[in-house]
Amino acid sequence: MQEQIQRIQPDQADVLRTLRLQGLEDAPEAFGRRYEEIAARPNRYWAEHVQHYATSQDSATFVLYRNGKPVGMAGAYLEGGRRDHAYICNMWVDPAFRRGGAGARLVDTANRWLAEQGVERINAWVVESNAPALSFYENLGFVREEHKRLMPGNPEVEEVLMVFDTALL
Repeated sequence: MQEQIQRIQPDQADVLRTLRLQGLEDAPEAFGRRYEEIAARPNRYWAEHVQHYATSQDSATFVLYRNGKPVGMAGAYLEGGRRDHAYICNMWVDPAFRRGGAGARLVDTANRWLAEQGVERINAWVVESNAPALSFYENLGFVREEHKRLMPGNPEVEEVLMVFDTALL
């Protein structure tokens, strides 16, 4: 099975939209937005976002391909362009391709990109009740902080902050 991870390209709005919607269908509680809200966004929205994620110095989306088919994604960004506020976000892998290290390789790619941008600490907000996700990030070297928040898009869900030190790369 051939696997590749690449930064999303400016002409891949359909790839971004498809992966985002698949993630929301699979794990609606994990992403803070409702499927209907995201699905209703116009093509212009996806085209603008993919252009940004493909070219920005502060934000990137990485896509996992298996045999040429996109099956996962991970986002990385610097909040407000600040090197001290970096995040992994929108991490998702098709359930058929989990448990083989694909998610770890996606997060590692995003972490390395952030480290190349000069980041020393990478954050990830993880739903507190999602034990598999918490364990996933801990196995990658993220440390659970005491800081919690209500999910911005779904204030009924509490998230915990996980932190990664890029010196571990």
